Amino acid sequence: MRPTAYMQVPGLQRNIADRGSFRSFLPKGDDVMTRRFRIAAHVGAATLAIGLFAGSGGAAPKQPRIETGPDAEITHDGLVRVQKSVVDAAWVKPTFDLTPYKKLMVVSQGVAFRKLEPVSDFQARNESQFPVKEENKERFARELKTAFETELAKLERYELVSAPGPDVLLLVGTVIDVVSNVPPDIDSARFGRGGVYLTSVGEATLVMELRDSESGEILARAADRRAAESPFAFEVNSVTAWTEVRRLASYWASLLRRRLEEIEGV
Repeated sequence: MRPTAYMQVPGLQRNIADRGSFRSFLPKGDDVMTRRFRIAAHVGAATLAIGLFAGSGGAAPKQPRIETGPDAEITHDGLVRVQKSVVDAAWVKPTFDLTPYKKLMVVSQGVAFRKLEPVSDFQARNESQFPVKEENKERFARELKTAFETELAKLERYELVSAPGPDVLLLVGTVIDVVSNVPPDIDSARFGRGGVYLTSVGEATLVMELRDSESGEILARAADRRAAESPFAFEVNSVTAWTEVRRLASYWASLLRRRLEEIEGV
């Protein structure tokens, strides 16, 4: 048995236990230079979230395949590392089985932003990460909440409920270590005619857990750090930035719904 690799997932070492809600951040822009703005929100319930517990693409299995043998990675709470996960890391119980569950209860436990000091306009020209304004944190939370509510409402396998029960699966999500690579006040006149061109908007780490809603028993956990990136640089303003945020939120929400429909057990 080898130790769990939590610390290998960026952001996970920053307080996994103290999870926040599915808010993230909204980028804002800076100079006439291309900056990377990644945001992995990693997401509500999810952010994110998840092709989480099984392999990706093509002939990859829909159900999780866990590591076995003396070198299998096992967490402190008895979860075993999933092979070929589409996220940075995923773990499930050796007896992982979702077939008894007919309903889904979704809980978001918040967001944690990387603490950064404010910078002056002059300093911003040489910085790559910036603090996020409160109003942007709140707006991102609303955008994310809307995306996940819309997508999860399409679930056919599970009935969405708001209270624990014997056949209720609990989905818990949080976003941690959120950073923005875009300075505030992107729409202000000081950025000039040249505009601000970015390929990405920020980044974050999504942590998702599946639990039995009555006992609280952990069934699976996944963590992923991801960026919302464009293959080409685009001019960023408050409109295009929010478009990218909504695109990312919709992607994660759709991926989460598909995996919840597919996954049954190991």
